[in-house]
Amino acid sequence: MGMQKTIKIDVNSTTKLWPYEVVQVIEDVMQEGEVKHPDGDGWEVGSQYHISRAVKHLTIDKDIAHAFTRLMMAVAIERGYVEEGDE
Repeated sequence: MGMQKTIKIDVNSTTKLWPYEVVQVIEDVMQEGEVKHPDGDGWEVGSQYHISRAVKHLTIDKDIAHAFTRLMMAVAIERGYVEEGDE
């Protein structure tokens, strides 16, 4: 396997965080969600909602990408990167 592009938190860091392809999967899930839920089910709900949806994606759908995306959304809300109600 060749060199992979990765996303890093600190540009001075040598630690790889996410392969670019993983970030692309998350972006695709987010875009799919915008089409599937044009009137909501995004940032305007609380982090606990995203956590419960992640559990559903893992236990019922067996969909890791959607679960991971929901958990990332919950972290973003809980850490204050995105406030509930932001779109």
